Amino acid sequence: MSDVPSILFHEILRRLPAESLLRCRAVCKGWRRLIDHPSFIRTHAANQSSSTTLLIRNSIGTRFCSLTLDSLNYEDANQSIDVTPVKAVYCTGVPRATALPVPTCNGLILNSHYRTNKTWVIWNPLTRTFHELPDPDIETGLIGSGIGYDSASDDYKVVRIDRLLRYSKSVYQTSVYSLKMESWRIIKDCPYDISWVGPTRGVFLGGAIHWLSLHDIIIALNLETEEYREFSIPVLPPNSKELFETRLDVLGGCLAMSFYYLIPRMEGWVMKDYGDEKSWVKLFSFGGIGSIGIRLKPLAYFKNKGRVFMQRDEEFFWLDIKNNSAKKVVVHGLPDDFTSQIVPGSLFRLDESCAAAVKIAAGMKRKRMTTKNKADARVEHAVSIIDIRVQIQLQKQIGPVIID
Repeated sequence: MSDVPSILFHEILRRLPAESLLRCRAVCKGWRRLIDHPSFIRTHAANQSSSTTLLIRNSIGTRFCSLTLDSLNYEDANQSIDVTPVKAVYCTGVPRATALPVPTCNGLILNSHYRTNKTWVIWNPLTRTFHELPDPDIETGLIGSGIGYDSASDDYKVVRIDRLLRYSKSVYQTSVYSLKMESWRIIKDCPYDISWVGPTRGVFLGGAIHWLSLHDIIIALNLETEEYREFSIPVLPPNSKELFETRLDVLGGCLAMSFYYLIPRMEGWVMKDYGDEKSWVKLFSFGGIGSIGIRLKPLAYFKNKGRVFMQRDEEFFWLDIKNNSAKKVVVHGLPDDFTSQIVPGSLFRLDESCAAAVKIAAGMKRKRMTTKNKADARVEHAVSIIDIRVQIQLQKQIGPVIID
């Protein structure tokens, strides 16, 4: 590789998936230094926005696997593919990951809980490293959470929104956790209620975290300025009264909304130009396609192919937008009951390794056992000495005891 210019070599590595780069680290020290350098990790993360790696979780969070959608061929009607196992977080004190989808940014997952006795964790599934967040020390009434990257300060930030009662009025307090500073701060209140049945997952795009409000608008928190702004949703047809569910996602690097109607019908919209409310365009609209029905969840959008990869219950489908047709994809090795989400691979290493945590916990247990054993031995030794001294004193007082 000495004949390859360093700039070109850097560009080649930057385009490789994170899984391949982890293996490349073992080639030589020079490659390891380059791949582990913070500037390379930032550049690589920015290049993974169109990732097609699907993370799959079983119903109880004890098993994970991944699926690379680039390996799928829409033209093959009988294609089948196997999933790849993913090692998850298994160590004392780290809660199991919640059902997907969850807040995520650049391959980092926020494992957040509405219960006060649950620890929040940022987790990197690829490097198997994690970071536990301290308690925010506030009254909890969680209605929304999210994680994003502030490029201005080169910092990952976690956001939580809590509904609190202040002066007999409901307010939506916003707390921001800085991974760099390792502390929580309270910023400007969220101007709208974003919850409809429970804590809402925020989606990250364009330096901001977005939530869907009850007032039919999208609320965005800019992580650099820490100011809120709002976007209007697509203009819906007159029969929108039959709308019973909406979803906010990121598809193909764009904000996306899915609308589910009682008719039944489903519509998918994308904001082509981020921040331009006039750039909403309808991506697809269909009712039941054969036996597939409309209860589909869009997972990934391939602009160059004009197709959307979707999930319904425990099945996957390709949707051809132009022809308004769908094909089922057979995937082997899936759990019986699962949820899924697109999560790009990340080289970013958090402050604690899952494997190291297990070893530390085991080491502490062995140390406690060793200390306990040593203490027990010292006590037994001391008791033996006391017994000998008591016997000597008795013999001096009453003489030796003769047994017939």
